[in-house]
Amino acid sequence: MNLKSIMFCTVLCAVLTTTAFAKNRPAPNVKNVINEFAESHVNTDAAKLGRILSSDAVLKFSKGDEVLSQSQISIMKIMKQNEGIKQNCSTTIDVIASGSALAMAKVNFVYEDFVIENFLTLELDKSGNWKITRINKFFTETTSRDVLSRR
Repeated sequence: MNLKSIMFCTVLCAVLTTTAFAKNRPAPNVKNVINEFAESHVNTDAAKLGRILSSDAVLKFSKGDEVLSQSQISIMKIMKQNEGIKQNCSTTIDVIASGSALAMAKVNFVYEDFVIENFLTLELDKSGNWKITRINKFFTETTSRDVLSRR
């Protein structure tokens, strides 16, 4: 074989290998998905939230003595209606528990007069991607002693 043939085969193998593995990027880890959830809220970014919410995700929150639910479709509709609004809050993030296919986290959005506490359930889907499947949301005034409770 001559040098040109060897060079051509080497380049061809490199291109084919790169192309074959380009789609197999590592799945985001739990912490990345939780950070994306926080960023999507702070920046009201529906596209970012849509990438990390499971299609069967549910949001639960209380209104008085009643527990209300919203589906993934409802969550996304509201997010899209408010797209681009920058929230004036800081965030705290804590992974409460994490296993190989299930995780729980707490994400607080701290505003001047209140805190939105979010308890997230994340599951590893069939494609190997972490998705948020449940959000339990609590609204707490900052004067409450329990607002930034630890585990």
